[in-house]
Amino acid sequence: MRQLTYNECMALLDSIRSSVPGSWTHDLQVIAIGPVRFVDRVQIPSGHEVVYFRMPDGAGAWPGANWDRFAVVRAPRQVEQMTLF
Repeated sequence: MRQLTYNECMALLDSIRSSVPGSWTHDLQVIAIGPVRFVDRVQIPSGHEVVYFRMPDGAGAWPGANWDRFAVVRAPRQVEQMTLF
């Protein structure tokens, strides 16, 4: 697991915020509700694990334990395609 400095954490959040929304990988429950895209799991200088993710309205960072408890992996969506004759 990578260890990031404070400045690297802020740069990561800025890059996540500037990325396009969509391609949601997880759904959040309890603390926050809605779709998110997992971006990275790192260790910060204090020694804690933090998960960085993209939300529809910005970026977020949660402690790894909260992510493991409240983020549910989305089931892949099967898109039915119809054939025109």
